Order: sequence, then C-alpha cells, then structure tokens
Amino acid sequence: MYDRILVPLDGSHLAEQVLPYVTRISKGMGIPVHLMQVVSPPPEMVMADPVSGSHRSEITELAFDQTINYLNNILGTIDGSGVDVTHGVYEGDAAHHIIEEAGKSPASLVAMCTHGRSGVTRWVMGSVTDKVLHSMKNPMLIIRSQIGGNPEAGENLDTIIVPVDGSSLAEQVIPHVAALAKALELKVTLLRVAGTADEFSASTGYQPSDAVSALDVQAFEGLATKAGNQALDYLKRLEESLRRQGIDSVDHRIERGQAAHAIVNAAVETPCNLVAMTTHGRSGPARWALGSVTERVVRHSGDPVLVVRTP
Repeated sequence: MYDRILVPLDGSHLAEQVLPYVTRISKGMGIPVHLMQVVSPPPEMVMADPVSGSHRSEITELAFDQTINYLNNILGTIDGSGVDVTHGVYEGDAAHHIIEEAGKSPASLVAMCTHGRSGVTRWVMGSVTDKVLHSMKNPMLIIRSQIGGNPEAGENLDTIIVPVDGSSLAEQVIPHVAALAKALELKVTLLRVAGTADEFSASTGYQPSDAVSALDVQAFEGLATKAGNQALDYLKRLEESLRRQGIDSVDHRIERGQAAHAIVNAAVETPCNLVAMTTHGRSGPARWALGSVTERVVRHSGDPVLVVRTP
C-alpha cells in the first residue's frame, strides 16, 4: 500500500507527536521512514544586496547545521526500534518541498501534525498542513498535536473508524483500512451518518407545511426508515468484504445528524481511534460532501485522521 512514510518536522515537540504513530505503522508494514525539515532565513534577512546576501548565507548555513543535529537526535530516539529511517534538510517554502518530495512517489504516506512551531525555520505546522492537504494527491496521516501529548499514543491505537456514505468514492479508503488493520491488528468500525429532516428538505426541495406537519413528519420518517434499511444492508456488504480480506474484528454503526459532528462524537466515545476517510463523496438524501466534512473532522477530532484524496 505504501513504499515509505514521509514525516515533515519543524523542530518542536508538538510536531514530534506524529512519531509514535509513524513508528508503529513503519514496523507493522515494514516500510522505511524519511524525516524532513525545511529551513529558511528570517524574512528580514531576505535582501537583494551582496552584503545582506552574505549574511543570509551565514544564517542559512547555521540553520542547516542546527537542523541536521536536530534530525540526528530524532533519528537516535527511534533508530533502535527496527525502523529504517533517513532524513533530509531543504531550504525554501515548507509546503512546496513537502508536496514536491511526496510527488516523487504516489505511494508515499505523508504523516504530519496540525500544530507546531519552528524556531529558525519560521513556518507554522497548521497552515502548512492545510496547504499540503489541499494540494497533494498522496494519502495523509494528520495528527492534531496537544501540549503534553501521550508519547505512547501510537502503541495504544486500537480501532479504525471508517465513515462511508454509500458512494464508490468514499469506498476508496477501504484498501488503506484493510492494509493498516491487518498490519497493525486493529479493529474496524464502519460508520454511516443518516441525514436530518432539515438536510432532507434542503437536498430535495421538499418543505413541510404547517397545515400538514404530521403527514410531513410521517413521510420523512418513512423515507428515513427505508434509507436506514438500505444503509444497514450496505454496511453489512462492506463488513463482509473486509472479513474476506482477513480483517477479523469488524462492526458497524448508523448515526443520524450532521456528518462531521457525528463522526467526531463517534471518535470521542471510544479512545485510541484512527479515523480514515476520503476527501470526496456523495450521500444521496443526506447530501454531505466529504471534502468539507473531512476538513471539519481534521480540525475538531482529537484522533489522528487518515485522509485519502480521491479523483
């Protein structure tokens, strides 16, 4: 599924919170890790005249040396775990170099945090992650870093929650889920979110009237029941497909409500989850676009999110 894991760091402990997950995936799937950090001189040093240019060169060289030492230290903390790790230092725009490096292999998994601070490199992980997420075709593992994060979070990972909406686009995450579940011995929970009455009205143009409100409610509930039965059959088919691929522990759940909210709540209810979803999809009556939903889940979920970008 993946030929390497690309890990952008920025010199902060917040950004390093991705490393426990990276280590477990690397060991479980037997794939190498490439650490990368992008350095650039402070904006006030980017000048055109020769004197400032020379001074900028000294600043950049110092930043390179500091970054290499930092990456070597990181290498030392994970080298003994049986993970094949390399590292590289780049100069310039962080998002550009991450996208360019990932583009060298479509099978690279990019793993990074949404928050951090960089010291000499001066780039903020949150905004860089957003740029990379919107511009890159590679799958991404996004970790929402927290002050005082759990260093054993990766080892405690237990379940993959997989939001699906009935579309073939959303199902493109399934091969990734199957590969990770088998390699890391994880449980899988398939999640389908049914639309609310308001979403149904917005998507169909059907507006309830005060005169026949009881009939309107009855009509909606009837359609919701039918949709629920169809969703259940759909989830059971996916469940059986995963079992045939060697995933022993698979279950499903159906929730009703706003999609992103329901996904985040499902993740909060049980600890040690990974949410895996695509960036595009469609849901029929529920009408939630996975692109915007995925962004909201990444922003508000405390769990790591695997994002697979679909065509």
